[in-house]
Amino acid sequence: MPSINILHLYVRAWRPLLLITLGGLVVALLGSALMPLKFSSTVRLLITQTNATGVDPYTAIKSTERIGQNLSEVVYTSSFYNAIAQQQGVDLSYFPTDEIDKRDEWRNTVSINVVPGTGIMEVVVYHKDRNQATILAVDVAKELAEQAPNYFGYSVRLQIIDDPLPSRFFAKPDFVRNGGLGALFGFLVGSLWVLAKMKEIR
Repeated sequence: MPSINILHLYVRAWRPLLLITLGGLVVALLGSALMPLKFSSTVRLLITQTNATGVDPYTAIKSTERIGQNLSEVVYTSSFYNAIAQQQGVDLSYFPTDEIDKRDEWRNTVSINVVPGTGIMEVVVYHKDRNQATILAVDVAKELAEQAPNYFGYSVRLQIIDDPLPSRFFAKPDFVRNGGLGALFGFLVGSLWVLAKMKEIR
């Protein structure tokens, strides 16, 4: 049966299959090592609506999540970046002067996540300098809290509920995840090689 042939080939070819898998792992780790090392800092905010009285909880949460998603896109606008750039302590030399490169770097620096079903927004900033990551995370969170009523009306409020939490070690690149993906890719390539061998035998 074909399944037995495949299993038999996997057993016979376990050495090259292992080598290809390890090759994918090594390549992924080497590629990660060439990427700039960055710390992270996280600030959490709570999104609330004062006019949600009489609205069922499910609708209220979904509305809050939609507001959070819209605000997350506002963060990546040039006007928002310019507001952050005017804050004290921000190292502007970190960002390129070219507008396209600057926007790409800004998107790589700030990540906004809305926790489903909670109305909690997470601001995560990645930076080579841990202190700069914390400064930017706080500035972004404060600017979001200040500007939210201007975009969605004064019934919408954002409140910082957590102090900034900087990472102890480098947060980017994720060597574990990248290594796992590299090993998986190597295993898939090795599997294709095993299937090719099975066709030759046939």
